[in-house]
This record gives sequence, structure tokens and C-alpha cells, in this order.
Amino acid sequence: MSAPTPATTYPFYQVDVFTTEGYLGNPLAVVVALDPSLPVPSDDQMAIFAKWTNLSETTFLLPPTDIKGADADYRVRIFTPSGELPFAGHPTLGSCQVFLEYTKGASGKGSKKTIIQECGVGLVELLVSADGSIAFAAPPLSKTGPVEEDKVAIACHAMKIDRKSVLDTQWIVNGPHWFALLVKDVDTVMMAKRTPTEQSKHLKFGIIAQYPESLRKNPQDPLFEVRTFPHAVGVDEDPVTGSFNAGMAQWLIGSGKAPSSYVAAQGTAMGRRGRIVVKRDDSDASKDGNHMKVWIGGHSVICIEGTVRI
Repeated sequence: MSAPTPATTYPFYQVDVFTTEGYLGNPLAVVVALDPSLPVPSDDQMAIFAKWTNLSETTFLLPPTDIKGADADYRVRIFTPSGELPFAGHPTLGSCQVFLEYTKGASGKGSKKTIIQECGVGLVELLVSADGSIAFAAPPLSKTGPVEEDKVAIACHAMKIDRKSVLDTQWIVNGPHWFALLVKDVDTVMMAKRTPTEQSKHLKFGIIAQYPESLRKNPQDPLFEVRTFPHAVGVDEDPVTGSFNAGMAQWLIGSGKAPSSYVAAQGTAMGRRGRIVVKRDDSDASKDGNHMKVWIGGHSVICIEGTVRI
């Protein structure tokens, strides 16, 4: 019987995303394999480690490859416990936070800087703001339009909500195969059940509602409450979901259902306090509203720093 391959030690971080206070956002495990003297973990090693962490996503920071001559700062591979994703929002922001920490780019305070991430959907632009928050440019939607009624019915049944409470539906596919249900009120969002059914185990969906003006004391208060249920990847509910909020923003802003900038809350039903800051870039007057860049941002907090042997 052959001896096992010796493990390699990598820098390791666990970061909480979409929050200014640790343990109230969405956790992410990040393995840093940027050192050219270290071997890059194999596909199997990445998948096994991501399954072991049992977080919604685990990422691996790798040296970039050349994409049409563009210079990415790093490449990221994103794994769930059950497989690899081409793109996901909170792993994008959390991975960028770790990249800045590891390379001593720190938080970018006092200036703005642009970071280019390479991932399964290509190159994603990130903006690091003076307050240390990071935002990514929402990738283009590859599928839009109303959701088929049978899938709406499956989602409503899984969440135990009345189909009549759904005001509108939309496919918002930007890598992950999300669809969204806009419902009549926040109470419907908060009362939704998260347990998968046999049929919902093949779907990834989210539910959103707008807060009444009477509950919003200032512009920083959330305009929408969001919950997401990525049952297709074996997760009952995700605390805060960047990819879903990116697609949601493109849909709601583009259709006039939301202003060009707003804050969304997510994770409330799970005891979290996720905050997603959305802002459309209206600076390019040559583009119509549906083609302007939409930024999805928030803060991240590094909670664990050390090494891991893989």
C-alpha cells in the first residue's frame, strides 16, 4: 500500500461577509494558494476540503491565468459542499478582502482601487472604497424572463406561502441558476419555511418584499428584505447571497420596481444582520438604464486567520 501524499500547508482565513460586525453575516472559508513555490491543490482536494468545511462556499485563491491579454489580480475557484460554482457574490467579496489582507493591500482606506478577479464567468471588476467596503460589478444575466408556473408552485409549496401573495417572478441567472419571487409584504418573507421538499431540491430560488416607507427612518435603512433557498446545492437557506442580490437589483432597477441605489437586508430570519448596498452607475449618459453597471457591495470582517494542511 503506497504512502499518502504529504500535506501542504496554506494560509487560511475565515471571513464574515456583508456585515460590519463579525458572526452576523455570511461566513466564507478561503485557502490562499498564491505562493508559486507551493503546489496548487487538485480538484479533488478542493472539493473534499469544501465538503469538510460544510460552509455554503469555500474558495481557493490562485495565480491568475491570461484571459485575452487582460491582467487579473488573482483567480478564484468557488466550491460548495456538493460542487463548483462559476460565480457567487459573497465568495467574491470575501475572497477579495482576503487577497487585500494577504498582499498587504489592506482595506484601501483613503482611496479607491480597482481589483480584477478571474473566475468561472470570466473577469469580475471589484471596487474597494475609502471606508473599506468592497463592491463587485454585477455580471450580465444569461437568463431572464418570467418563471414557469410549475417552478413557482414548487417554491411556494416548499416555503408554505400562498401563491396569491406572489406579485411577480423573474429568472436572474448570472452563473448560479436563481429565480426570484417578489411578494406582497415582508411578513410573507419572514414566515417562509426553509426546509426542502423532494421537488424543491432541484431548484435555487429567493423571495423578496419591500419595506413600507413608515418603517424606514433614513436612507441607510433597508428597502427590501431578502431570503434565499439554494436547495439544489444541499443548503436549506443562505444567510446573505451576493449573486442573488446582483440579479435581483438588475431586475428591479431595470423594471422600475426599485430606485437606482438602495440597501437590502438578508439573514434576519436566521438571526443575522446582512446588509447589501446596491448602486447603479448612472455616470455614462450614452447607456440606457438596463445596460448601466450595477455595483453590489458591503463590508467583510476577517474572523479567523491561520494555516490549513491540505
